[in-house]
Amino acid sequence: MKKENLPKVSIIVPTKDRPELLLRAIDSLRTQDADIIREIIIVNDGGREDHLSIYENNANSNMEFKVFKLEKSYGPSHARNIGLENATGDYICFLDDDDIYLPLTLDFRLTMIKKLEADVVYTRALRDIWETLPNSRGYKSIGKQLYWDSYFDKDLILVQNIAPNCCVLFSKESWNKSYWFDETMNTTEDHDFWVALSRNNDFKELKLVDCECSYRKDEKTQATGTLNFVPNWIKLFKKWRHTAKDLEWVTRHQNNLLKEVRINPENYGL
Repeated sequence: MKKENLPKVSIIVPTKDRPELLLRAIDSLRTQDADIIREIIIVNDGGREDHLSIYENNANSNMEFKVFKLEKSYGPSHARNIGLENATGDYICFLDDDDIYLPLTLDFRLTMIKKLEADVVYTRALRDIWETLPNSRGYKSIGKQLYWDSYFDKDLILVQNIAPNCCVLFSKESWNKSYWFDETMNTTEDHDFWVALSRNNDFKELKLVDCECSYRKDEKTQATGTLNFVPNWIKLFKKWRHTAKDLEWVTRHQNNLLKEVRINPENYGL
């Protein structure tokens, strides 16, 4: 098949000062089907180096690189928006620099999105749990577990996230620049984006594990935990609750989540 007839997928990769992990993520994109054009959009979020030669040395004839270096760090939402603004693929997906795709991930998703005549599909991920090595000399993997297992429902997604960033593939037409990542959020921004996408599109569930998300188990993570997410849960609930089909059900479940972490929903107009 001629290159101009091949499907093109834009993979948006935000990164900052983690060249070894970034190289691992990029290397996972080399394991994809050769008959797919991979437009890899790397957004360096104010990090020290571009490592452009590393990207190019790991390319092949169907890997195209776009690299954007931001002068200062604006956060992952802004970095992903830069990627979206510059994506030219027929389909779009995300890959954080500390995550990886398993072999033939993109081939499987493209096959299924066409077979199902869908605009959005999502898969499953493994959560790769990393523990700090002695003397803070990096991390080691101590085990993997299934990460999220949620069916798609337009109301349920208002209550809980459906999948990590790396699990979703969507057509450019389904997004059509209708919504961007909320740059006021430093957590829950992916959930917010999926909710926006779900208002006009159904997500087709593919029950297959095809990627891995890293989770660093350290004192900082354990100290902040769920409380890091609560302010943005409140923001998301207030932003999207009115779009529910069953408002009473969604309100009850959203408020129960807040009460579980000792937040009174009434204090926030919920």
